[in-house]
Amino acid sequence: MKKIVYLEVNESGAWKRVMSADLQTFDDGDLEFAAEKLLALSDNPRIKARIIVPGDSAPLLIYTRENGWREWEQRD
Repeated sequence: MKKIVYLEVNESGAWKRVMSADLQTFDDGDLEFAAEKLLALSDNPRIKARIIVPGDSAPLLIYTRENGWREWEQRD
């Protein structure tokens, strides 16, 4: 069964979808590794990214240059 996720990037205050992918076609960590290589090419020091399931409001993972990829934690 497919597990579709979106890779979204935020450089200027709005999330923009970069691509969709089936997580079942990647080994663990491969999508994050490839995305991080692409994100490293940006000259924006505040670039953020997330991997999110379509229709969900909470991402699976978030990325910042400062912290790399991390599981998303809801803030109270």
